[in-house]
Amino acid sequence: MVAQLLRLRVDLLAGGVRGGARQSVLVVLGSLLGLVAAVFVAGELLGLRSAPVEIARSVAVPVGAFLAVAFTVVPLVVGGTDQFDPRRFTVFGLDRRQLAVGLGVAGLVGVPVLSVAIVAVGQVGAWSRSGGLGVLAVLAALLGTLTCALLARVGSAVGAALIGPHRSRDAGWLAALVVVVLGLPVVSLLVRGPWTDATSTEASRVADVAGWTPWGAAWAVPADVASGRVGEGVLKLLVALVTLGLLGLAWWALVGRALETVDGRATARRYRGLGWFARLGSTPVGAVAARALTYWARDPRYRMSYLVIVFVPIVVIPLGVAGVPWHWTALVPLPLMALIAGFLPHNDVSYDNTAVWLHVASGAPGWSDRLGRLVPLLVVGLPAVVLGAAVSARLFGDWTAFPLLVGVAGGALLAGLGLSSVVSVLLPYPTVRPGDHPFQQPQAAGTTAAVAQTTMVVGILVAAIPAVWLAVLALSDGPEPWAVLTLLVGLGVGAVVLVSGVALGGRLFDRHGPDLLAAAQRN
Repeated sequence: MVAQLLRLRVDLLAGGVRGGARQSVLVVLGSLLGLVAAVFVAGELLGLRSAPVEIARSVAVPVGAFLAVAFTVVPLVVGGTDQFDPRRFTVFGLDRRQLAVGLGVAGLVGVPVLSVAIVAVGQVGAWSRSGGLGVLAVLAALLGTLTCALLARVGSAVGAALIGPHRSRDAGWLAALVVVVLGLPVVSLLVRGPWTDATSTEASRVADVAGWTPWGAAWAVPADVASGRVGEGVLKLLVALVTLGLLGLAWWALVGRALETVDGRATARRYRGLGWFARLGSTPVGAVAARALTYWARDPRYRMSYLVIVFVPIVVIPLGVAGVPWHWTALVPLPLMALIAGFLPHNDVSYDNTAVWLHVASGAPGWSDRLGRLVPLLVVGLPAVVLGAAVSARLFGDWTAFPLLVGVAGGALLAGLGLSSVVSVLLPYPTVRPGDHPFQQPQAAGTTAAVAQTTMVVGILVAAIPAVWLAVLALSDGPEPWAVLTLLVGLGVGAVVLVSGVALGGRLFDRHGPDLLAAAQRN
């Protein structure tokens, strides 16, 4: 059975080349590009054989960890296109062992795993400085390659189950975006080359952190042993073995589930009571707020927003690698997250689609619609700003940064919500329809989307300028009296923009209700 699946794998790979002219060219060019990149990286690693141990360690470990992360993210997002999804073989009467082993071995054949193997060979060359260390490097290379291969199998199976028939081209773009963001630290290392400076510690810190993760543990084993950290090397070898074992168990469980369950069955949820509608009362603001809270909790389109905000802290990694002191990078994520949170509801009316007629036909004042839609972000966002400011100040090492962060981030959040109350009425544009997959973004008509988004970003930045300027003065000249002024001015400006935006947006909503209904019909 393993041999048959291997032949099938080879035939599928060959079929990709024998397709149409355009497909053949893209497959060949993509494969060559991947292999050339792998050979280049392997050559760079081989060149580190004569370099000091700490320098080689600072390069090899982050590169290997990045490869493993890429093998985690990309298959998870585009797994719906996997031709070796276990569910495709459930009708052939294969038992779990045959299918799990056969598909696992067949997954080793392909350009991605071959590219990892080439990089692993370069890693072996970098650490073959003695017989024993060379053997350990070979073991680490095998563990790293097998881990990437199993990550691809598990990620593809999970991605196929989650995305399945709703996959779209935008999923691939999201995967590419995530990999690029995660790859920025590695690119910064390769371009900036801090390993050439014996006094530089940025790359060494990245290697220290990456080596203790499941993605980088295997690649860090020979590096730690070569640098004299034998105990850490043994512990990381255990981490790598446990990671490989857990991935094997996960693959076994996913194959078993594919053989024992039937996907696509309709499921029904039972709810008791009216949920948020019962808790928030029957006032216009309460009804709209209950509807908004229900959307944010259950609608997959809104859940994608959480993913965007979660990835924001990653930006500190390339900043730290590029030379920004690590404690200063702690001040960056929270204001960016607040800006994004304030930006999110700028097209909230379009998310309602034709259901917006309920708000228009009810006769409720427009300001109640504007305010009710902001309740979820206000209830969650403001406490999150305070908590995030405390964490950031702790990482920064100076609690005087706490009022600065609350003022800047809180003001940006409030100002963004106020601007969203106006922009979502004046500039609605097509977005994902209810029930569609979150990645299935339609094309926006004309330049409305660009104008709306640009207006939001510029408006939030302008509203945040006073607080940012006072925060800079507090950090440069001392906290007195600038810290308190930053807090008061930031929240004050944000509150003014919020109240003004809700009032103006309410009047515009009352006036442009028929236009909103027409826009919803075109959405």
